[in-house]
Amino acid sequence: MTLQHRILNKIALQAIVLALSVFATLAYAKKGDENQPIDVSADRSEYDDKAGIQRLVGNVEIVQGSMKIKAQEIAIHLKENRLARIEGDGNPIRFEQLNDANESIVGEANSIDYNAVDGTLILIGNARLKQPRQELNSNRIVFNSRAQTVKADGGDQGRVSIRIQPPKAEQ
Repeated sequence: MTLQHRILNKIALQAIVLALSVFATLAYAKKGDENQPIDVSADRSEYDDKAGIQRLVGNVEIVQGSMKIKAQEIAIHLKENRLARIEGDGNPIRFEQLNDANESIVGEANSIDYNAVDGTLILIGNARLKQPRQELNSNRIVFNSRAQTVKADGGDQGRVSIRIQPPKAEQ
């Protein structure tokens, strides 16, 4: 492997780290996960230097601490050796992580699209985000990590569904 390929693989790994941190922000992730090593596995990895795209294909699994992401394909787009965009498909793509109270946060969608330039993560198609005491279902969920906003729409024929659990009764 040439020095240039090692550098590009390092950049791709850094892009995956950034993507994981976006999911972590969305789900109020367990502190310390971001300091854990990242393990990535897939049936195939391809890098197109000219296009600046690192593609992980087939049974993609990314694990960092308590965070797990499973997809069929992840494409990491680099522009001028910097992360520009991450796209993923999974039918569904799934992610799971624990929060600081060791409660599970689970999300899934048919695909994701993360724009690193503006900090926007879009969950598309049968999107679901389940956190302790709250669940959001929609055709499309848009999370802006910079503005800390979440928007959801049901698409042409769907609706947004939110379930909020009441507080636990004191015993």
